[in-house]
Amino acid sequence: MSISLFRSISGQYNDLLGVNSVSMMNTISHQIEDQVIGHGMPVDFYAGFQRFSYFPTQMRRYGRLGATCRRVYVFGIADIKPPSIPGIEFVEISPNSPLAHEWFLLIDTPTFWTTLMTQEVEGRDEITGGRRFEGLWSYDEQVVDRASLLMSQIMGSVYQPVRQRDHAQQSRHIAEINARMIGMMEHSRISSNRRWTHLCTMQKIAELLATPQRASSLYPNVVGIMQMIFKAPSVAIALSEGNGVFSTVASEGESSAGVLRIGDGPSGRTAESGAAIRITDMRKSRERDPLLPSAQSIITAPLVDRNGVQGVIALGSGEPNAWADDDSSTLNAIGMMLGGAVSQRDNPDVSGQLEHARRLEQAVLKLRGPFTRLQDLQGELRGNGFYTTEQLAILTQMETLTGALGQILGVQKSKQIADYRLPFAQHLDLLI
Repeated sequence: MSISLFRSISGQYNDLLGVNSVSMMNTISHQIEDQVIGHGMPVDFYAGFQRFSYFPTQMRRYGRLGATCRRVYVFGIADIKPPSIPGIEFVEISPNSPLAHEWFLLIDTPTFWTTLMTQEVEGRDEITGGRRFEGLWSYDEQVVDRASLLMSQIMGSVYQPVRQRDHAQQSRHIAEINARMIGMMEHSRISSNRRWTHLCTMQKIAELLATPQRASSLYPNVVGIMQMIFKAPSVAIALSEGNGVFSTVASEGESSAGVLRIGDGPSGRTAESGAAIRITDMRKSRERDPLLPSAQSIITAPLVDRNGVQGVIALGSGEPNAWADDDSSTLNAIGMMLGGAVSQRDNPDVSGQLEHARRLEQAVLKLRGPFTRLQDLQGELRGNGFYTTEQLAILTQMETLTGALGQILGVQKSKQIADYRLPFAQHLDLLI
């Protein structure tokens, strides 16, 4: 089998080619597959997997395709024995076949037609470290016709071109795929913005802790940052006075002031266990926190130094489901940072300062993973390319600030985001 789908197309459509990661390839493949499954299309479906050992991770998805399509053909080197799945025919190819290096999908019917044709290239993706593929994703009739002709030669069957195409139905299919991809982009944007908020909050608090100041001004400043950047409606910091009694040293929003016993609520359990607690809906759990009595959702985290839990920081919202797991992790890291400051409250000696520095270092180390993911998300956002001039300017500012934060956190700067391209998305013909 010496025919190469990629090479036969790339020479004619060189301007449409680009390099993409496995992650983006999976995204495109899943969009096509989901459209076929969602509409129950009885089509001939062709998929190049390079080798059968790549197939098991997609077994459930292809089981659904096998039950939907007229026939599913999966091409690959037989490095493992493929499973027996109704509706799926595994087509063995030689390791010397050009198709052994190609990832492709092909559907060609009167109501829906599209193809993904790529070839693995040398080198590793700079973001994920995974494989890279050069190729194109197209709805162009001429590209799909050409791919269908080549597939008939590969299969040894008679080529039967589609004579009449339903462009209205094709447009509806493309609109659905585009809507899902835009939704994915929006989810990526929200996730990126959340991580960006977390990093900005941590950065501001780290700057506060690096500046000599009295505790009487430190805690209110921390609370102000949590309200302004983290957008927490209610915030409170309470320090232990011993025997279960806590004193609120700073608060904003609907919080309790003065000296109080925080008892068995989330703040009390955090003080006792030394672990962060997140309650998504206080009404369902039938709880009330003494520090933030009107909160409907709450996160509490301990302020810990070498002597144990010295206090609690709590975020609350009047709405349920206001906080996510990432918010809880960030608040816990802030609690670690503040723990060092607590230990210096009454004894600002050298050992206390060293403890403070150690906790700052631990918090920074925990931030490096989320920061790297933030850079990845910015790369994906830049690559998607659906921006107004104003949105692009904002994204560029975010990237500049990310670079500055990366230097502070000791994270190696990623390749300039401007170099990231996802050219497959540039050829969504009916997206224009």
